Amino acid sequence: MGKKSKRRQPAAATVAGQITAKLKIGDKIKLEGLKATQNNGKIGVIKSLPKAGEKDGRYGILIDGTDAPVAIRQRNIVIVASRQSTEELRRERETRLAGYAYEGRSGQANADQLQMMRMMMSMMSVEQQMEVFGRKLDPMPDFRREFISGRGFPLGVDKAWGDNYLRTSFEQSSACPHSFEMAMKMPAWEPQSFDILNRLGTNDPAKLDWYCKPKSVGSIFRVDDVTRNTAYTKLMRHSFSNNPYKTEVLHAGTTHVAVGFVDLGILFAALLSSPPEGRDGPLHFFGVEMSAYSVAKTLVIWEILKQTPTATKERKNHIRSIAQVWFSSTWSKGTSGATKAALQSLSNASKSSLYHPEVKELLDHWLGLAPLPIPKTRSLHATSTTCARSFIGALERKIDRMAMAKYELTGDFALGDTPLCGNSLMYDCPDGTAPLDTDETCFSALDWKELSKLISPTTTIVDAAEAHVLSNVSKLAEWAINGTVTVELVCAKIEDVVEDVTAARPWTMSWSNVLDYVEQSDFHRMARACSAHGDTVHFGYSMNWTSSVFGTSIIDFRGPERANMRSTLLDETNTAIERAYNMLGWSEYLRLPPPENPINTTSHGLQQMHYRAWVEHFFDTAKRDGPCSFTNMIHGAFGSPLSPTGASSISFTWTYDPEIRFKEQDIL
Repeated sequence: MGKKSKRRQPAAATVAGQITAKLKIGDKIKLEGLKATQNNGKIGVIKSLPKAGEKDGRYGILIDGTDAPVAIRQRNIVIVASRQSTEELRRERETRLAGYAYEGRSGQANADQLQMMRMMMSMMSVEQQMEVFGRKLDPMPDFRREFISGRGFPLGVDKAWGDNYLRTSFEQSSACPHSFEMAMKMPAWEPQSFDILNRLGTNDPAKLDWYCKPKSVGSIFRVDDVTRNTAYTKLMRHSFSNNPYKTEVLHAGTTHVAVGFVDLGILFAALLSSPPEGRDGPLHFFGVEMSAYSVAKTLVIWEILKQTPTATKERKNHIRSIAQVWFSSTWSKGTSGATKAALQSLSNASKSSLYHPEVKELLDHWLGLAPLPIPKTRSLHATSTTCARSFIGALERKIDRMAMAKYELTGDFALGDTPLCGNSLMYDCPDGTAPLDTDETCFSALDWKELSKLISPTTTIVDAAEAHVLSNVSKLAEWAINGTVTVELVCAKIEDVVEDVTAARPWTMSWSNVLDYVEQSDFHRMARACSAHGDTVHFGYSMNWTSSVFGTSIIDFRGPERANMRSTLLDETNTAIERAYNMLGWSEYLRLPPPENPINTTSHGLQQMHYRAWVEHFFDTAKRDGPCSFTNMIHGAFGSPLSPTGASSISFTWTYDPEIRFKEQDIL
């Protein structure tokens, strides 16, 4: 991607932690750091704001139990959140998702039903299989037996749970895609209501009405403001990104603002280029994230990176510890000590009192924890893991299946030896913290194309993932200890800190998939305001765009009159995937056809026909308010065959600056 370089004023200085959500009348607060100590720790409510333009003005605070407000400066005010317990948040999430979240096929009863289906298919003659499925069915290797007879269950894994997990995963992999294809080819086939609701991502009446009315293929739902589901930070937390890290070029001597960063994935995959003309110094990474958990964990990881030793052996172990804190459910020797040292440093820092209250609460909580026992860790991992997103059966080689089975059963990553304790940052948070997402996997965050380059006859896919992570973490450690990159993280909604971001004069901005949660015109106005000084290049992606485009899922083609269309689509999809895997050299590692629900696999081809139209619609919305050009449209396609998310994502690059010209070959 080419970018016209323009001379800019130096970026405005910012101080970590001082950018906070704007205080407003009615906020519940606590007083801290007052010279007159009798009010320290007291709770009150904001009744009046400082006069407009007044620097370091005072707020009128009505302290509980008093009749008249007192004047307090902002630095002595801490917002008090009225929080639900973690269990209440978990129940709310389950209630909100009930009825339309597709949880896959799991549980003992389903395993029994799927076993019967597998036995029936195995009794069919080759001729019958060819007639019904259009191919001979290759039996799925019984990886449950392979695993149990080979290495047995890892340390601390409950054998009954582990056995049921592997059995159910095996049976559903054996049934996919065959039984689903057989059903979808029948004229009478209709999608289930939960398939439709999961497809739309909402039960909003306006969107349901749009979907159910007759329309042409490619029709775009344009009333996005009634379909946004912002449950992420309140009802769910992620240990790491659930979309593959994408390589972007960042520039030394500039500020990069990462909105909704979740982790340091932008830096993990980034290429660091020389400073633009007239600029020098480090890259300043300025992260804005409304999840206190993501901010706190990322602070810890960056601090551990900065403490990387220079001695070769110690450095190697330290890098492995960082990878464990980031991705693993458990820690090996040394990781607990490295984490505690980082937490102590963050706690002792003069800026610690300026952290967002929930960030500080997490850091203080983690600092005081004892090591998490392995049995407890295994139980917590099992609680947040189902086999709905298992990928063991997707792997062609036995060594890969065994490695993936161990990873899915434990969540262990980059250990190198026996785990000593659990990842406290993953599994031990203060009550009221959002519950952990289910079925987290590092393969959602890592680019399969990069991993496939590292596989060898003796190197498993999990080994390749670990090598890829360790290499990139080592790069980050170099940047951290050499001062090549500086990191500042702010816990806030981007809407509340637009002025501060604008003042930082970002050269580049990444938005994750924040655009999926903000009405499009509002998003562009906000992004344009953040780059009001010009010169800013933005990049982001959408994971949810397909829910607003009719014809991007096979279930849109329901009814007997479209049975032939479904049948053709199913067969052509399998042929296209086989052709692509063979061309890319992936068929040596990945099973064909993929043991997936065809709703997922057929969507890739359908999306290829419509993603450009959606992107053009997205940027047409921006152009109503001023100049906007975009480039580098990339669809996930088959790029993440071991990821339950991300394959449908569209990523793109854009700018609102009319003086920036992208290279012609980059404009798609």
